[in-house]
Amino acid sequence: MAELVDALDLGSSGATRESSSLSFRTIYHYKFQEVILMQVSVETLKGLERKVTVSVPSEKVEEEVSLRLKNLARKVKIDGFRPGKVPLHVVVNRYSDSVREEVARDMVQSTLFEALQKNELVPAGYPAVEPEQLEKGKDFKYSATFEVMPVFEVAELNQASVELARSEVTDKDVEEMLDKLREQNKEWQDVSRAVKKGDKVVIDFEGYLNDQLFDGGSAKGHELVIGSGAMIPGFEDGITGNKKEKPFDIKVTFPADYGHKELAAKEAVFKITIHNVMEGQLPELNDAFAEKFNIKEGGVDALKKDIKDNMSRELERRVSMMNREKLFDKLMEVNVIELPMALIDKEIEHLKHDMYHRLFGHEHHENETIPDFPRELFEEQAKRRVHLGLLFSEYVKKHQIVADKDKVNTVIERFANAYENPDELRAWYQSSKEHMAEIEALVMEEMVADKIAEDAKIKYKNKDYDSVMNPKPATEATDKKGE
Repeated sequence: MAELVDALDLGSSGATRESSSLSFRTIYHYKFQEVILMQVSVETLKGLERKVTVSVPSEKVEEEVSLRLKNLARKVKIDGFRPGKVPLHVVVNRYSDSVREEVARDMVQSTLFEALQKNELVPAGYPAVEPEQLEKGKDFKYSATFEVMPVFEVAELNQASVELARSEVTDKDVEEMLDKLREQNKEWQDVSRAVKKGDKVVIDFEGYLNDQLFDGGSAKGHELVIGSGAMIPGFEDGITGNKKEKPFDIKVTFPADYGHKELAAKEAVFKITIHNVMEGQLPELNDAFAEKFNIKEGGVDALKKDIKDNMSRELERRVSMMNREKLFDKLMEVNVIELPMALIDKEIEHLKHDMYHRLFGHEHHENETIPDFPRELFEEQAKRRVHLGLLFSEYVKKHQIVADKDKVNTVIERFANAYENPDELRAWYQSSKEHMAEIEALVMEEMVADKIAEDAKIKYKNKDYDSVMNPKPATEATDKKGE
């Protein structure tokens, strides 16, 4: 049914006019050179689900079957007969069933689109078609079940209160970033003492549950900075105070919410051997340090300015994204609509592919099998994206919003200025419609968010750099309660 899917343009959005629970229409179709009289019934099932039943009169079916068999008789090659001289009854006996199947398939393809169009139904997914047997002398009937796109008029915020964020990079933020850069550029030297917090160690370890090695619990030559929090709670503390080449055991308990359920809340024993203990020396904050970050002139002051510019640019991007999300969340709160499960299912598949790409570092290929990721990992995100996508589409149509070319160019320049070779990035975006479409989509988001904000009562809350760039789960939960 690939041709049918193409004809239906199932991915399009648009208004769908609700019909009555059960309605009948007689419509005409011109597929087979003559008018086909067919009956169409539309039944409303649960929610957005509809069932369309189409009936084509037997005389039109037989007429089409007969026509195709006659055409086939002129072309088919059968042993014992000259081309074009095969008796019609021979062709009928041999090919009648297959021709009937072909006619049934073509009639579904040709009439369903017309039936949907005449009844102003826009499917939200692939129709499940159930054809009946095409029998001689009987009307051909089939049914198609599918969800329709929801019909709604998007509501404005009408001065609903929305709290947005404000933030700026302070001198303290810059100094803290400098400290982090110095930490990342420590020079490590071997020491012979016991391990203490802040040291880097090279270790071998083996993890045991009930005296049995468990998968993923062992490593050799693993580098670890003590106090980094890279391992489960208690692991790094257990290494502190020990010396190299003296094997020891530690007991730790995996967190109850640990990602691997077979390990969650379980007590494990790790056998550990330290091979190296290294103490870090912070580099001096001088011109030589600045040169590590491609600062050729101006020394530390120039480095601080460069850091602040980069931090401000990233902070602005993050705040803008957060505020757009807040405005979109409020729009969804005001516009509660029924969501087609077909679109949610499709979005879940997209999210599964995205996760696959992130995990394995390449795009999914047709011959590869996507792991069976649990549906619940993606369902809420998929619902949000479908909900917002439907609202976004209607909002854009309502306000006739189009991507402003000047704003598109401004965004490209903003990205280019943060790039080592600005001209290269500009050329990349301008090299194809797909690349430009990415920027246009971002601009559309910003324009829609600005339009939504015009009809809202905006309150601003000042946030520091760290709370914006490194939100804590508890903080996020508190913020949501106050929304």
